[in-house]
Formats: sequence, C-alpha cells, structure tokens
Amino acid sequence: MEFFAEKAKKATFVCEGYPETFSRARKGSVVYCDPPYAPLSNTANFTSYAGNGFTLDDQAALADIAERAATERGIPVLISNHDTTLTRRLYHGAELNVVKVKRTISRNGSGRNKVDELLALFRASNADKSNS
Repeated sequence: MEFFAEKAKKATFVCEGYPETFSRARKGSVVYCDPPYAPLSNTANFTSYAGNGFTLDDQAALADIAERAATERGIPVLISNHDTTLTRRLYHGAELNVVKVKRTISRNGSGRNKVDELLALFRASNADKSNS
C-alpha cells in the first residue's frame, strides 16, 4: 500500500469518458480503464449505474481506441472486465490475464461468488506515429 501511495503522488486520476481520456493522453502516460463490465449472462447486466448505459458497441469502441493508443501512439492501456467469450474477442490484441475476484454487487449478499476477471494489457508499441 505504501508503494502504491508513493507512486500515486505522480499520477493523475480521472473519472471521465474514454474519448476524453485518450485525447488527453500523451507519450509517457499509462491508461487504466474500468468500464461497466460486460454481462456474464443474458440476465446479469449491472451496467445501469453508467448514466446513459454502456452498450456492447461502447465496449467494442473502447477496445479499439485502447489498441490504437498502444500501437499508434505508444501509450500502454490496461482494461479490466469480466472474463467472457465477448471480452476475449474484443481484447484479442492484448495480453490477457485472469484473476479471481469476489463480486460485491449481488441481490443476495450470501450468494457472492468468486468470478474470473480479465485484465487486458495493450502494450505500447515502440513505433510512435503521432509524436504526441
């Protein structure tokens, strides 16, 4: 925790739409995205807390802009989401790692189980084509 606190002194944390974040990101930035998670099933959809909602098209657009930031601008991007067939397809160009997490959103507190969370890392390319 102390290590994180020390590193966080040099960080800027924002809560905004991804287009704004990526437009402000520059070489040397690292972007972490925690979008409303893709549903684990057709009946499990916890994206209602996201204002106007966060559609599957939004999920795909985020994956695309993240990959382009890494490959075209040299900005590494980490995205967390549920580990599903859809998210694996969306993040196919990233390094994928799975961690077990206990969900805190549930109608039944005693029914909270560990689920697989996907961490998708789009590594920065050495070729910075935009010089930004």
